[in-house]
Order: sequence, then C-alpha cells, then structure tokens
Amino acid sequence: MTTIFLCGKRSDNAVSDVLAGALRQYGMVQYFNGDVLKRYSEKTEPEFCIYDCEELPKLELPSGILLFKNSFLPTKKPEIPMGFLTVFGSHNSRAASALKGTGLIAVACGTSAKDTLSVASLTDSSACVSLQRNVRTVTGEVLEPRDISIELCRQLGPYSLLATCAVFLLAGVPSDDGYRF
Repeated sequence: MTTIFLCGKRSDNAVSDVLAGALRQYGMVQYFNGDVLKRYSEKTEPEFCIYDCEELPKLELPSGILLFKNSFLPTKKPEIPMGFLTVFGSHNSRAASALKGTGLIAVACGTSAKDTLSVASLTDSSACVSLQRNVRTVTGEVLEPRDISIELCRQLGPYSLLATCAVFLLAGVPSDDGYRF
C-alpha cells in the first residue's frame, strides 16, 4: 500500500478531490481528513491511503509520499523520515523552506524549465506533462525524463494537474499509456 500525506488547510481540496478520484482507477483508495474516513472503490484491500492533514503527524513509516498543498502553513518544521518522497509547487516558499537542508528527494511542480515536473501543453480535454529529470519511485525504480499524456475529464489548474501526476509517478503507476484525471 502506498501512503500519501496531503499537508495544508483542510478546506483546500483542489488536489485531494482530483487525486482520490484519479487513483481509484488504479486500485482502492482510502481517504481520511481528520473528520471523515472514505473508501473509493469496492475492492477490499486499499492500494492507496490518503491522509489529508494541516500539520504533519509524527511519521513512523519507512516510506511514503508527502504532498504540500499551496495552503501549507507550518507552525513548526515538520519531521519527515528519509524514506519519504515530497512534492510541492515551485512557488510554495513555505514548503521549500520546510524541506531545506533535509536531504529529502523533492519533486518541484511548476511551469519553468527548473521544475522537475512541468506543463508542456494544456487544453480543456488534454494535457502533456514533462518529467524533466530522473526521479525515484517509492519502490526505488528510477524514472527517466519523458512526456506524459493526460486525458482530462474536467478542467484542472496547473498545480492540481502536476501534483496528481507527480503522485502517480512516485507511486509507480505506469505512465506508458498516459493518465486520465
């Protein structure tokens, strides 16, 4: 099971709604936001567990994915185990500051050539996202730079699109045939 933490204001559901809906195409998703525990899919065993929180809890897990929402407002520097992979918007200075000096692998999402994941094209019904440098998945597989085609079921903002794609890649969801969000 892949554990995914979304860190930011609970009311900020731009990424969580897209991510949970898209991941259920690839397995059962269990989602918890501190108040509500939901299941997406009829499968009995969860393949993905999403924990949506404002402050990161003490993590006693060997690995997982930590996605910083744009609404991330830390009250203290989060303690993140070395096995975690992180995702943040390249304009999110609070997340960048929280990660500074940790040695953690971070996937920066944005629209510049400096970002790990960038939007190559975006229309109402499709997108192309560019992975611009090697990244390692939670299982240790190395993904080389590539373009990923995405079929869109609804309009998405750039960060929701990129963050969801980053989680898919880091979780090891195959990208050869593209994704559907």
